[in-house]
Amino acid sequence: MSVLVRRLLALALVLTASLVAAPAVADPDFTVTAHRGAPSRTLGENTLPAFGRALSDGATAIETDLRRTKDDKLVVLHDSGVGRTTNCAGPIGAWTLRDLMRKCREDTSHQPVLTAAELLGWAEQTGASLMIELKGSNWSIPQVREVVNLLKGSAVFDQVAISSLRLTVLQRVHRLAPNLDTQLIVSGWRKVRASIGQVEGYNVPASALTTSRVKRLRRKGIVVVGGYADSPAQWRRLARLGVDGVVVPSVRAYSEWAR
Repeated sequence: MSVLVRRLLALALVLTASLVAAPAVADPDFTVTAHRGAPSRTLGENTLPAFGRALSDGATAIETDLRRTKDDKLVVLHDSGVGRTTNCAGPIGAWTLRDLMRKCREDTSHQPVLTAAELLGWAEQTGASLMIELKGSNWSIPQVREVVNLLKGSAVFDQVAISSLRLTVLQRVHRLAPNLDTQLIVSGWRKVRASIGQVEGYNVPASALTTSRVKRLRRKGIVVVGGYADSPAQWRRLARLGVDGVVVPSVRAYSEWAR
């Protein structure tokens, strides 16, 4: 192989890589969702400072989580317990909202645990879109109705998508609010195949997707998001597949890659 041919091949690889990254930058409808905001050594996950940092880093949406306290109040928390992220201990279900607000602070930035109402107020102020996961499987119809009514009473209903690992939870959401976007979080294609037509979108790992699968879903008007993609290799693959967006742990790293 001549030196010229080798140089041309190298140039082709560079051009191909830039073209693969292009949709994430050029398409205004492509969503870059920050997983629990932009947590760092000084900014705790699922806090308003971390959410704000994610937006300034280039996020177009924030992924976050809702759980219920002992007195059935809605708070923003990923884990079933408060020990990993706050100075308190025990399951969230053992804490009333009043005690949680009075005693517990996030370990890194010393923020109080967010309530769902505070989260929606922040989204109204900033215009941020939210992907809210209802954590756990035991969301009764009255509890789902509380979430739906909270969204309907806010100014950000159209900025929110509800996600869950449980199809039954999303079916309850859809029955109560047919116009509210829902996304099923899956680990593989089998769960997608079994639920097509029952949700508005899927949060799917890159390893479970192919070009034909993405095209099939998009032809049906179903949103396809690459779930928790944390490396340039995954980002390249998802861009090549033509997904509608990605969920990333570091928006800054993704934005630098996609430039």
